[in-house]
Amino acid sequence: MVNGMAAAQKIDKLEDQIRKVSYFFIEFTNRVISLDGKRLKNDFSLSQLKAMSAFKEDKDYTMGELSRNIQVTMPSTTEMIDGLEELGIVERWRDSNDRRVVRVKLTEKGKQMRKEFMVRRREDLENIFSKLSIEDWDELIDSLERARQILKKIE
Repeated sequence: MVNGMAAAQKIDKLEDQIRKVSYFFIEFTNRVISLDGKRLKNDFSLSQLKAMSAFKEDKDYTMGELSRNIQVTMPSTTEMIDGLEELGIVERWRDSNDRRVVRVKLTEKGKQMRKEFMVRRREDLENIFSKLSIEDWDELIDSLERARQILKKIE
C-alpha cells in the first residue's frame, strides 16, 4: 500500500496513463471501425457499426444488454437501433413475458452484413498488427491480460 506524497505521485502518474491509454484505445477502435465502414460501402454511422459488432449472429438481446455491451446510454442505443432497423439490419419486438422489455436481433440481411464486417475487421487488424514482431504480439497480449488481471482486483 502506498501512502502520503508517494501515493499522490502514483495517482497522478496512473491518472495520466489511464487517460492516454483510454484515448489511444478509443481512437484506435474508431479508426478500425471506420475502415470497416468504408470497406462495407454503406452509410453506417460509427455508432451503428459498434452496435452491429455487439451482436452474436443468432442471439437476441434486450436493449439494456446491448447498451451495456456497447457501453453507451439507453437513448443512444435506441437511436443506433432505430437507424439499423430502418436499414433492415435488425428487428425488434416486445418480450412476450414482460411487455416493458424490448428485444432486438439481427435480420438475415444484418447477419450477412455483420459477417462481412467482422471478416473485414479481422483483415484490418491483421494488417495493422503485421507491423509487429511475434515477440511484440506476445508481449502485447500478455501485457493486456496482466493489466486486466490487476484491474480485476479493484472491482
